[in-house]
Amino acid sequence: MSERADVIVVGGGIVGVSVAYAVSRLGRRVILLEERTIASGTTGASFSWLNATAKTDNQHYHALNRRGLERHLELAAEWGEDAVGLAGTGSIHWSYPGAADGGPAALLARAEKLDAWAYPTVLLDRRGLGALEPYIDFPHGSQGFLAPLDRWLDAPRMVRRMAVETREEGGDIREGALVTGFAFDGNAVVGVEAPPYSIFAPQIVLAGGTALSALSARARRSLARALPVRPSPGLLVDTLPLERAWLRHVVYFPDGAGFHMRPTFDGGVCLGADDIDAQHAGRHEDSLLTGATALLHRATDFLPDFPALEQAAAAHTRIGVRPMPEDGLPIVGPLSAVPQVYVVATHSGITLGPYLGDLVAREVVLGAQQAELEPYRPQRFGQ
Repeated sequence: MSERADVIVVGGGIVGVSVAYAVSRLGRRVILLEERTIASGTTGASFSWLNATAKTDNQHYHALNRRGLERHLELAAEWGEDAVGLAGTGSIHWSYPGAADGGPAALLARAEKLDAWAYPTVLLDRRGLGALEPYIDFPHGSQGFLAPLDRWLDAPRMVRRMAVETREEGGDIREGALVTGFAFDGNAVVGVEAPPYSIFAPQIVLAGGTALSALSARARRSLARALPVRPSPGLLVDTLPLERAWLRHVVYFPDGAGFHMRPTFDGGVCLGADDIDAQHAGRHEDSLLTGATALLHRATDFLPDFPALEQAAAAHTRIGVRPMPEDGLPIVGPLSAVPQVYVVATHSGITLGPYLGDLVAREVVLGAQQAELEPYRPQRFGQ
């Protein structure tokens, strides 16, 4: 069976669904193909911190993430915060003299840079930190800052809402649709094979996360020059609902290993850490349980009465495998060899998704080059 569309989108995470929504809003027929169910991959297993606070190495990338955060706020104002799963009142970053992360100096320098870029921060001493997070045991000399613009997201809820809106605009979102290959006319890619369908379109957007590199290579009929996107696993633990609200904000802790926590919608907390990702993510189930237990017990280093033992057996552990471009920056744009194929890969998909969707749709549908995307073209890798 064969079909035609104006745009085909491959990948049903937040980036792919955002592109499909934006294309449908421009009045074009879009078909999105997702191998499993929408938001079932990395999007559903992300810490989902909406921010530009962590992007201080590159001012352009910081600004892109800020616009991504603002786009989430716009959609929440239009559809309702609960409908899109938006929550939070900022993120807290703190340390103390002699901490494993080196102490407050680097944090305060980051706050100064953010302020210089007009991304507000509020400096906090120990008393101020305790007022915002009363259950954390802040040592003497603790200092930090609040980034009040930051939020967190129930990303699957956002994706499902965008999917509803896409369908109402006439878009077609198909789950359980595995793309097995591409249709060619000479060297040009003219469609995709997703048995039992052959779907043809003048523009194809690949937003398949970690599968992007292999898909783009097949579209170019060359495995020798795959896009440099590696998998970056992340392990997260969600507790059951707790008797008290242990946290009010996204919080990054000074353990030197990137330990972080935030509240969840059902009254629990979500926990993760960079070192646990490296040690346990993607390994045997027993190892995942070990990593989850370590995260829960690490919480007691900072929240002494936290019920780690009670939660160890019942907490939900999930793995997200994020697409990490070689230089850490997004890859967005058409492939030189096959300009009918447009690729999108980013490690910041939760924050950037809806805004990238708008930008990509304008380029793919309207042919209007978006200046915000120029630093992120695949050509920087020889593609």
